Amino acid sequence: MSYVVAALVLLLAANALIAFGIAFYWQARVIFTLFGASNWDGAYVPWKALGNPDSPQNSFGRFIAGEIFPELRRKWSKAIGYVAVSFLTLFLVVGFLQIVAPEYLP
Repeated sequence: MSYVVAALVLLLAANALIAFGIAFYWQARVIFTLFGASNWDGAYVPWKALGNPDSPQNSFGRFIAGEIFPELRRKWSKAIGYVAVSFLTLFLVVGFLQIVAPEYLP
C-alpha cells in the first residue's frame, strides 16, 4: 500500500511540475507577444502610458479582456487553469493522506 501511495504522490507532483512548465511557456509567449506588439513611446511615464492604447500596460489589459490575440489568450487561460487544478489536486490528495494515513507517505 505504501508503494501505491508513494507512486500516487510522485505522479501528482510530476503532473504539477509539468503543468507549471507548460504555464511558464505560455506566459513567456504572452509577454514576448505583447512586448513586440506594444508601442513603447512614453511607456515608462505612467500618465503618458495609460493614455496610449498601445502601451504595454494597456495591451495587457486588452489581452485579458480578449480584444487582442484571442487564440493566445485561450491557450494561456487553459495553461493557467491546468496549473490551478494540478496543484489543487496535489495538495488535496496529500493533505487527505496526511490526515487519514500519514504512515504511508514518503
